[in-house]
Amino acid sequence: MSSSNSPLSLVIPIAIIVMIILRRQGVRQGLELKLAPNERLRPLLAVWIDPLLAFLFAGGMLWNLIDRDLAHVAIAFAGAILGLGVGYLRGRVIFVRAVSQYKSVVTKRNVVEYLILIILFGLRIAEDAIAKRHANVVTAILCGFIALAISESLVRAATLTQRYRRSSLLELALPSVQAPLEN
Repeated sequence: MSSSNSPLSLVIPIAIIVMIILRRQGVRQGLELKLAPNERLRPLLAVWIDPLLAFLFAGGMLWNLIDRDLAHVAIAFAGAILGLGVGYLRGRVIFVRAVSQYKSVVTKRNVVEYLILIILFGLRIAEDAIAKRHANVVTAILCGFIALAISESLVRAATLTQRYRRSSLLELALPSVQAPLEN
């Protein structure tokens, strides 16, 4: 996964470019909705690019770490389980409402996801040095953190999508719910 000739080396920049385009689109469409200062409009596709990037940045490193021994597998599993809960809670907390006309969700602004991606990107760059120069305890903790970050991102995206679908169905059932969006 760390080879520069890998097909994944093309996917990462493409995903980042798509993410930037979708973010700009969300900002532009969000201006029309007159969002609160701490809110932003996020297209559902952008919500799902987050876990893709987390996996692409750190999936190979996670695989290399869990391949070491059963302790690494167990800690990665524990990290992933913790990530499930954190992702679900974050998805519920940051969700404000669905905007089906843009296939987007309004979320409370949160820099944690960008920090996680930056950290995972940094870890990927330093993967060889970390894996070769640190004790099993450090690599096991790192393994748990990476598994937590990947599973949190995936579950957060799933939770936001689920809340979007429920809100969109409610909007179809009760057309008056859409009226505040038009003001």
